Amino acid sequence: MSADRCDATGVTDSAALDLALRLWPQVRDSRSVDDPTDLDTLLATQGRPGAASYDCGERHTFGCFPHEQSPELTLPTGEPASAAEARFVAHTLVARTLLGAGLHVDPRVTAAMGATYALSWTANGGDYRQTPLALASTLWLIALDPLSTSDRPIAIDWEAACYDDPERWDPDYRLCSHYDVRERALDWAVYVSGDPQRRAGVSRWTIIEPLLSMESDDRVGFALSQLSEAEDLSQETAPAAVMLERSRVAALLQGYLSSRTGGGRAGGDR
Repeated sequence: MSADRCDATGVTDSAALDLALRLWPQVRDSRSVDDPTDLDTLLATQGRPGAASYDCGERHTFGCFPHEQSPELTLPTGEPASAAEARFVAHTLVARTLLGAGLHVDPRVTAAMGATYALSWTANGGDYRQTPLALASTLWLIALDPLSTSDRPIAIDWEAACYDDPERWDPDYRLCSHYDVRERALDWAVYVSGDPQRRAGVSRWTIIEPLLSMESDDRVGFALSQLSEAEDLSQETAPAAVMLERSRVAALLQGYLSSRTGGGRAGGDR
């Protein structure tokens, strides 16, 4: 596949991921899809060989690439995912579409969200063992999580062998709330907003948009203020579709900043 092709849904080597990205703009803007059977197609990818962490026993992630395939993925905002991170990023993009469409009541989606958080934000000591692009891809799940401010424990199936690593997870402490994940993610967003080197491999636009959709929080405002003045490490030219996607997010950011300086409500859900 030629990487020259890049439309508003990005570049992938996966029919399932293409579907998730095609549905996403409607889900993002209206929280609906025209044909719910499209969501069944995405749900059917859960637990497939080739899904994130499938090899160590995780069965709740969505598999967009066959096990033997070297995955290829470029986000609509232009960032290419490496083969090492593409399976996890692809999973989060499918989960985002399902969650945004209203399937937060579906136990399959709840389990997928739990797997996402387990493989990232629940690790010990802030060493999440994920790239900035992978962590940024989870922010939409936190923004869409209806329990994000709740102290309810996350429904995580800890039975997979990958969670037995005591250097990454505490085997004696398996309780982590939705609020805990939100707090860690917002702290990370503030941390990376201050220095482009801390978010190498991910554009500021990918971080900005889900933050704009989060509930009012001083850290959200601070991170967005920092990111509004930041530059991305890569200043290379990109296809027009990528630049239009970044421009769309830039307009949302400008509206947010204007509401703050004009006395409007800072932060808040869109």
